[in-house]
Parts: sequence; C-alpha cells; structure tokens
Amino acid sequence: MSLPMEVAIVQHNPVVGDVSGNRTQIIEAYRQATDAGASLIITPELALLGYPPRDLLHRQRIRDAEQTALDTLCRLTEQGPPLIVGHTASADQTSGPPLTNSATAFVDGEIAGEYSKRLLPTYDIFDEHRYFSRGTKPEIIRVDDTAVGITICEDAWYDHQVTGQQRHQTDPIAPYADGAVDLLVNLSASPYRVNKSSARYERFGRHAERIDAPVVFANQVGGNDDILFDGTSFMIDTDGSQIVSATSGEPRVLIGQPTDNSTPRSDPSETAQLRRMLELGIRDYLDKTGFDDVIIGISGGIDSAVTAALAAEAIGPAHVHGITLPSGVTAENNRTDAEQVAQNLGIQFNEVGIEQLSQSLLNAINGITPGNDTRGITRENVQARVRGLLLMGVANDIDALVLTPDNKSEAAVGYCTLYGDAVGAIAPLGDCTKRRVYALAENFNTDTPTWTDSAPIPRSVIEKAPTAELTEGQTDADDIPPYEITDAVVSQYVGNKHQLTEIVEATNATKKQVKTVVENITRSEFKRNQTPPALRVTTKAFDSGWRYPIAASYAEILTDGEWVH
Repeated sequence: MSLPMEVAIVQHNPVVGDVSGNRTQIIEAYRQATDAGASLIITPELALLGYPPRDLLHRQRIRDAEQTALDTLCRLTEQGPPLIVGHTASADQTSGPPLTNSATAFVDGEIAGEYSKRLLPTYDIFDEHRYFSRGTKPEIIRVDDTAVGITICEDAWYDHQVTGQQRHQTDPIAPYADGAVDLLVNLSASPYRVNKSSARYERFGRHAERIDAPVVFANQVGGNDDILFDGTSFMIDTDGSQIVSATSGEPRVLIGQPTDNSTPRSDPSETAQLRRMLELGIRDYLDKTGFDDVIIGISGGIDSAVTAALAAEAIGPAHVHGITLPSGVTAENNRTDAEQVAQNLGIQFNEVGIEQLSQSLLNAINGITPGNDTRGITRENVQARVRGLLLMGVANDIDALVLTPDNKSEAAVGYCTLYGDAVGAIAPLGDCTKRRVYALAENFNTDTPTWTDSAPIPRSVIEKAPTAELTEGQTDADDIPPYEITDAVVSQYVGNKHQLTEIVEATNATKKQVKTVVENITRSEFKRNQTPPALRVTTKAFDSGWRYPIAASYAEILTDGEWVH
C-alpha cells in the first residue's frame, strides 16, 4: 500500500516566538505545496511558535498572536488543500497546566479535527509537564475518502526507554491499528543527535507495519539555542520502505506521491552529518540573535582550527575574525600554525601579544597579596583571562560574537579557565569529544570547502600534542589522562551513567584513571554552569538536560565497591 494521496511536509526553520514570521514561512510553503498538487499539507510540532518555546508559553500576547495566525491559516484552506498544523491550545480541564500541545486539521476553511499530544516528555532537555496537560484521545480526520490519524512527536516513542526504564504506559498508536486509518501522520520537533535518523526510520517503520498504513514524519529543522533539529522528514510505506525523504539540515517542502516506487536511503557519514549540523547551529544562532560576525581565538591547536573551519563554512570566511594571542611561553610553531589556519580558510587574522598585559595584572595581584609569590595556577589563568578580555573587547567593538573552541572532553574534566578560554556566546564543539574533533578535522581535509584549494587544517596542527600552553612545554597529557582514555570514561559516565567498576570493565582505563576523570567531572560543575551553551549532538550533553548540583558531595558515587575515596 502506497500513499493514498499526494502529501506535502513543511520542513521549516522557525524562530522561537516569532509567530508572524513563522506563519509567513508556513504560508509560503503551503502555496508551494499547493502549486505542486498536494492534497494534504502537514507542518511540524508547535510550528507557529517554534520548539522549544519554554517560558514564552506563559505570555498571553504570544498565545493571542498564535490564535490570529491559526485563523489566517484556516482561511487558506477555503480555496486550497487541507492543512494539519501544530500549535498550542487551551486545556479543557480546570486543574493542571493551562495549555495543550496540539494539532488542528483545517479542511475547506473549517476545523475538521483537533488533537492534543498524549505523551509529554519530561526528561533530559524536555520539560513539557511544566506547560502542558496531556491529551486523552486519538483523532482521525477524513480527507476525501482517506482516514488520517494524527500523533505528535513523543506519541510515537511511547515504549522508548530512557535511563533504562520505559516512561509511558499509554500507547497512542494502538487506536490506529486494525485498518482504522489509511495514513498516520506525526508532527515532530525531534532533536538531532548523531545517527538518530536511522533510529527514527526503524521506529516509524515498525509503526507502519503494525497499523498496515503509510506513515508521515514531519520534523522541524534548524538550531534553537543549543538544540539542533535536523529535519530529515520522511514518508514510509507499510513495509517500512522509504517513499521519500528530505535532506537533513535544510528547510524544504517535501512532496510524496501515491506511487508504488520506494527509494533507497542514503545517509551521510557520521562525521559529515555532524559537520553539517554544527554549521547549521552556528549559522542559526547568529541569524536568530541578530549578529553577522564571529571572533575566534586561534591558538594553533586542533580545537580552534576546527571551530574556525566550521564557522567559515557556516557564515562565510569574510565574517570570521581569527586572533592569535601569544604569551612569553607560546611556541613559535603554534604562532605560525595559527596564521596558516587563517590563511587556508581565508578568514581575517590578527596577532596581539599578551605578555606585557599579563605581567601588569600579575604585578597588581602581587600588590594585593605581597610576599605571596603569585602561584603557578594564577599565572596560568591570568594569561587565559587576558585573552578572554581581548576577544570580548574586539567582539564588542565590531558587534560580533565570540565562539569558544572548548570541547566536551575539556568541559567534562574542567580543563579550561573560567572567563578565559571559556568565554563566548556558544560552544560549537562543546558536545564533541576530543577524538570527534580530530575526525572533523580529517573530514574537512578530505572534503574541502569550496572556496579553498588546500586542506584547511595543516597536518602539523593535527599531529602535534594538544596543549593549553600556559606554561613552557606544557601538554594536556601532563594534567589529565590521555584523550582516548578521557573520552571513553566521559562517554561511559556521562552518556551511559555507568558506575566506576563498570567503566573499568568497558574501557582500557585503569582504576586510577577512571577515578581521576570522574572526580574532575564532579568538581567542575561550577565551571559548566558558567560557560557558553554547547551545540547538542549526543544523547547526553552538558546542557539543560544535565542537572547536577554544584554544592554537593559525590563521595557515594566515587566510592564504588572496593574503591576507597
């Protein structure tokens, strides 16, 4: 059984809270789909508000604007095809949250059906019980002779296990089985993570086989703060085969026709899709906050080089300002590598020495603590903070945003300086381990940007030992376990929530290394609470879904079996 009619998905990139702008996007897409002959048009979840709207939902003016937009969209269908649109609605009950996460079907200028999301995710980055009351019943509308069932995002993940436990008992798909519908649609704002598209195909394929009807997955695209949405909307047949799919990371109108022809899936490599989505996150963060340019401190190391490459590809080299800030301990090869990265990428470049500024601050500190002979950590942090001060000063002067190049491995163990290298508006690599940063560098050199003839990341940058270079001859391995060990422990502790003994069994790390990394993770909560948001690309990032206390004891976690704290 193929699609019973020609269906269109509006895979749009909303600005959260910009109801009128999002309405305009939907209207333009509706007209494009109408011209293409669509018989039914579907938007993503909360399409008029954008997802996640968070506490904007508490503002009555926002909800009033949404109702006005719904009236406009309803009138479109007087002379055009039916439209199913995601939005908020007032809850019927007198207790509980006042809103529902809903979808309305407009047919011939009238409301043909209304559906409220039945399963509300309240885990990780999701907090829907804070705002919404859950729906209690299915909804089937008729479009000509076709019965169309409606679901919204989490409704299709009812049996999905999070933290090792199934979170929902209700099965919103069940009412649509046994021939109840000819088509099932799911309006989604499903965030991106590496390789998530494969998991979606598998899940929705099972739903299609179960209800013996095609399934339409309409997903939002774009970056909203730290959360990335890949889109990758699709339509699948009753046997789970793909009918049509949208490119990830791009707004578009996806048209599916009632044919028997399926198309094979072709997913990009893990690193290629990651690169595309990180660039989308950078571009949308700037677009949606009203900035054009970025500032990046170029150290000659791998993190700043990859961050600069991502930014140059996302917004164009002319809008990227690289600044290298050598101190008295900076090696000459790092200075020249920083300049080479900028030259390869075609970005703007400047060099400003910081030794004199750093020494002036150290003298001032010594004046307050006489005879104390300023400690090494103070000397190191002053250098990083002078750099942060200069980067922020230039950003203020040219109306730009600073991108911090810090990665997930460093953020995990606190290997960064608050108000120094951690300053910035957003951390593009903040959910990428060090090994993943290297993979991105190799991807840039294999699949080079169109505007450059050479590999953008010099081999000398990729092959040198990573260093914060705050003392002469310093390498990261002097202060933390090797990155292949740190990354593995971070993945197991942060992503999988494994205990210490389990981490030793699952990795090549020693007990001492595991304990060192986990101790550093627990001690660094105060830093992560004050650093820029990281673009989320895994199942567990250091973002709004990571909610560990700062003023707390982690002794019970660090004392595991025979482990002695």
